[in-house]
Amino acid sequence: MKRNLRVCIPVVALLWGILAPGCDKTPPAEEPPPGDGGVISPSDGGDGGGGTDAGGIEPGPIDAIIAAMPEGSWKELPNTHMADVCPPPYSSYKCESVMIAWSGGAYDSLRDRLVVWGGGHDDSPYNNVFTFDLASMKWKRWTDLPAGMTGDSVTPVMRDIRVETCGLYPSVTSLNIPDAGLGPTGYVRHELCDDPSISSQLDSQQPRSAHTYGNIAFSEATGRFYVLGSVGSYPSGQSGSQRVMGFDFATARWVRGANNPVVDYGASAADKQGHLWYIGPRKLHEYDPVANTWTAHAPDGAGYYYAGAAVDTRRNILALVREGTTVSTYALNDASKTHTTVTTTGLSAPVGGAPGLAYSPVLDRFVAYPGGRKLAILDLQAARWVEVTGTGDDPGPQASNGTYGRFRYSPARNVFVVVNSTTRNVFIWKPPATAP
Repeated sequence: MKRNLRVCIPVVALLWGILAPGCDKTPPAEEPPPGDGGVISPSDGGDGGGGTDAGGIEPGPIDAIIAAMPEGSWKELPNTHMADVCPPPYSSYKCESVMIAWSGGAYDSLRDRLVVWGGGHDDSPYNNVFTFDLASMKWKRWTDLPAGMTGDSVTPVMRDIRVETCGLYPSVTSLNIPDAGLGPTGYVRHELCDDPSISSQLDSQQPRSAHTYGNIAFSEATGRFYVLGSVGSYPSGQSGSQRVMGFDFATARWVRGANNPVVDYGASAADKQGHLWYIGPRKLHEYDPVANTWTAHAPDGAGYYYAGAAVDTRRNILALVREGTTVSTYALNDASKTHTTVTTTGLSAPVGGAPGLAYSPVLDRFVAYPGGRKLAILDLQAARWVEVTGTGDDPGPQASNGTYGRFRYSPARNVFVVVNSTTRNVFIWKPPATAP
């Protein structure tokens, strides 16, 4: 039975022309790589397409593993391939592209698990919500693909690009859309997506797959995982949607949110209140998921989308890191949300494009993950990085197009979690008791 107590473990305007291209066609269906992947069995709620979760953090086998880890070490968690819960029949490229196609993740801190959602363009049509539960060390696929879609095939209507801008897959076998409803590039105009003549042909429980970059986040205020609009949508990759969708784990259903004011690449992070801060190319936007409202702040944005983002929850400062030699910050307590570019010291090499970034209130530091066993720990007040190389197991290189939100901090267990591939295991890093 779930215990609703925390277990304290000691220790974006659309830039169509520059969207990243899709990759080669998917190879024929094949068997997933060896290993049971930590799949949750049907008796435990199933490995896909259902189940609900009201919340709470449970003890589990991970706790003994963490207790035995030396400080500063990495640990590979065995049999934790996400590929084992990808929809059947298994298609290696479509499954892998949920991570490698410029896509990220978020962290459900109420239930202590990593959430992965991505794909898009012609890389992957998958729109499944995947979670990795840290306590049990198991992956789960929460949602099923649209009717007619399988792990290695789609129906012709799903490749009809006209409704990509609406952010949903069709609920019909063919679309009836007059040319007057299309914009000059052949997509439905955003303002028409909620017109009954269009919305009646779409499935409100089937958000369209997209490159997620940093456009996804989790809010403790609602306990929901959010898709904050999308770009690089399946299959054309040249469109995006303002549609905001929140996945409610308590009901295992998607809930519509207020439209993102912009359609673009973005980076995002949640503050302690559960407000979601979204940074497009020119403005900082704030989404209050309880009030379901967006607020646009001063147009002095950093314009980062290949960036890691996290909030210092002690001082309420949002930081964005791309290469690391400079850090873009917003003082969220200030009425003007003051934006500052901080020049840092201490790096021998850039932390790379789209690095993982997380904040630990225990260390009182931001931690960037560029791949392998290396990490960079940032004292923002001193504007100084300290590079460290963890001992123990090696997570290997980051995904080819970046880590984004697949490197996260578990506040319940004071470890960092990362996954770089659907066919590689999940890794955790146990930080030292005090910052170096």
